[in-house]
Amino acid sequence: TRQETTAPCPRWGQTMTMIDHKRFIVYGGQTITNDTAKPLADLFVYDLMEHTWTKPVNCDGIARTWHTANFLPDRQLLLCFGGEVLSEKTGRLTTTDQVMVLDCEIMLWYPPTVTGQVPSGRSGHASCVLPETNSLVVFGGVKNGKWLNSVSILDTNRWKWATLKAVGDAPPPRSYHSATAISSDSEAAGSRIVIFGGNDGSKCFNGVHVLEATGEGKRWLWSNPKCKGNAPTPRTGHNATLLNDGTTILVYGGWDPNTEDENGDDLIFGDSFLLNTKTWTWRKGPKPRYEKSAKTNAANGGAGRVGHSAVLAGFHSVLAFGGRVPEKEFVDDFQSLAVPL
Repeated sequence: TRQETTAPCPRWGQTMTMIDHKRFIVYGGQTITNDTAKPLADLFVYDLMEHTWTKPVNCDGIARTWHTANFLPDRQLLLCFGGEVLSEKTGRLTTTDQVMVLDCEIMLWYPPTVTGQVPSGRSGHASCVLPETNSLVVFGGVKNGKWLNSVSILDTNRWKWATLKAVGDAPPPRSYHSATAISSDSEAAGSRIVIFGGNDGSKCFNGVHVLEATGEGKRWLWSNPKCKGNAPTPRTGHNATLLNDGTTILVYGGWDPNTEDENGDDLIFGDSFLLNTKTWTWRKGPKPRYEKSAKTNAANGGAGRVGHSAVLAGFHSVLAFGGRVPEKEFVDDFQSLAVPL
């Protein structure tokens, strides 16, 4: 059972994950109430055809932010890992290593019993599911002010973690980057994951790094393709969405928290870029446009935002929700980016 409801409150650090051809789930994140930031436990389903938000009954998860959420279509499972949760002892935010699964057929959460080399708790990491094996790959993140560049892989058939040893130069440690699984070059090639952006304690990145499975996933390899074209400026807290061709990645928004704009505010980006992963060429992407929804009365938060979430909505657009905008405001609107055909 579910009730039609208003939109989620303004937030950033939430996840937004497609669960079928027309519905996505928004879960968690962080909002500001009375000048204090608190993590959110709420879960909403948005229907792209009906333009409605619903809230499944008794379906709030753990209050968490800067976690990841990936969908396993074969088993209808939403797989959440890591992030920041409130410590029962101190009442402060602390990182977690917990995996929680939402069974989207019955809208019920459960913690699977995981074994193996469980990765340390972290937030601001990035993850993606490899469609061939249904494995979850997690890269990077930050824990207690220490930035990470390790890779862990979760076999979701056995709920067993392993630390992935890869040949080649790994990207420098980072958080709030993106990890996007792209289709392989050929039938023989394995999975490839594109890492972009993120930050450590002192700077943001804009290089592109690729983690590739070879030899039927037995050997993993890092490479750092030299990209041509109009690359995004260094940024973190952006979104990266794979388009329908399976090879083009759309990067939207983000910020550089170490740099201020001309007004002395945080430098928050409202631009988008398209990365062709066949030719490793960047070009300017579509302009974000405020998507007014008849059922929600969220005001236009503007193009520039960080910590927002995004999905590929049908064939023709990327839909982004929420995030932080200039002057430390949080928003609850949609921005739509028309995908080039």
